[in-house]
Amino acid sequence: MEKVGIITISRETESLGDEIALQLSKQLNYECIDRDQLALLLREAHQEDLDENFDRQKFLIWAKNVKEILLKQIKKGPIIFLGRGGQTIFQNDPRAFHLLIVSSPELRLKRIMEKYRQDEVTASHILAELDRKREKFLLEALGADWKNPLIYHLVLNTAYYSVNQSCQIIQEAIKNLGVHHRIPKEQQLLFPNLDFGGNRVEFVHPSEEEFARILDFYRIKWLYEPRTFPLEWDSEGNVVEAFSPDFYLPDFDLFIELTTQKQKLVRKKNRKVKRLKDLYPNIKIKVIYSRDYTHLLRKFGVEADI
Repeated sequence: MEKVGIITISRETESLGDEIALQLSKQLNYECIDRDQLALLLREAHQEDLDENFDRQKFLIWAKNVKEILLKQIKKGPIIFLGRGGQTIFQNDPRAFHLLIVSSPELRLKRIMEKYRQDEVTASHILAELDRKREKFLLEALGADWKNPLIYHLVLNTAYYSVNQSCQIIQEAIKNLGVHHRIPKEQQLLFPNLDFGGNRVEFVHPSEEEFARILDFYRIKWLYEPRTFPLEWDSEGNVVEAFSPDFYLPDFDLFIELTTQKQKLVRKKNRKVKRLKDLYPNIKIKVIYSRDYTHLLRKFGVEADI
């Protein structure tokens, strides 16, 4: 079987993800890097690990350092990266295989009861707290749904498979998938705001990048200029004028157009927006003008560069 450079494993609490990672590392001769091993590598590189009070900016810096460190490890040999947002840090890496491991609530609770030798009530509280901490880390770090199956190559439910069976399934999936598979572009857009050396959104104007950061702060999913609307056609039916709104917010089914230009250019932009509404009455679009945009930036302590 050809080897991928890195297997990232995301898992629910007590879904056998840790056991599968260790078994798979032995079978494939991959180095397994869990939380403790990663902390050691960070210390050796004189980099800080995340504490419980991290924010989004600290995560981005940490993730960049982690990726640089692990890329050096991959040069020595392939690795399994257990948890810690690996599916996002390496989201655009063609050498990566992303795996999500889940299990039924009943089995996860049973494993907690056995592991901690507690009754069902106490174990359910332990499981809820462990789930809460994991959800908090991934939500704060990623700002998106880490259980979305579209960002993984394989989702495995260990309610139906043992550790050995799971490892066999994973190896077969990797073998059939091939080494140079890349997550499709539309699935990469689930995390459009995170860039750790992969494909990056190229904004036309700094104001658009600042606006994207504000959307990230509120964990609002966005796409940058995803659609172009024809506005005018010549006599032969060729498009002679079109309009691409700056942002689309899928959760709100809303297009956003930023207008931080001089009044003369604003009038031209307003004409295009009105034309779009006339031609596409079912499309929702909102224009954010210079004054509103500047007020929004000041609220976040950012100087407007318009």
